Amino acid sequence: MDNPATKRTPLVIAAEINMITCQTKKILLTSAIEIDRRLQEAKALIKHGEWGKWLEESVSYSQKTAERLVKLYEVYGPNFLDGSGRSKSTLVSNLTYSKTIFT
Repeated sequence: MDNPATKRTPLVIAAEINMITCQTKKILLTSAIEIDRRLQEAKALIKHGEWGKWLEESVSYSQKTAERLVKLYEVYGPNFLDGSGRSKSTLVSNLTYSKTIFT
């Protein structure tokens, strides 16, 4: 006899997929914010006028991509992480990378 607790159904599989999708979006947003933080650090150390060149040669980013990432950090970064990599705010933690970067 099958154990109902272990039965795989399309509904269970869909729930798992949706959970993984949500986790992936949060990881992507957290990673983007960490990249932003480092971009700001690097920009402060690079000579004026060398930023675009450094981006292309060192991290393969265009200036437009870097500007979007820096903006993302400026808007969401300080409120997103508590210093241990965990989200401080339920509202901010429910944001996705695509919602933040393209709005």
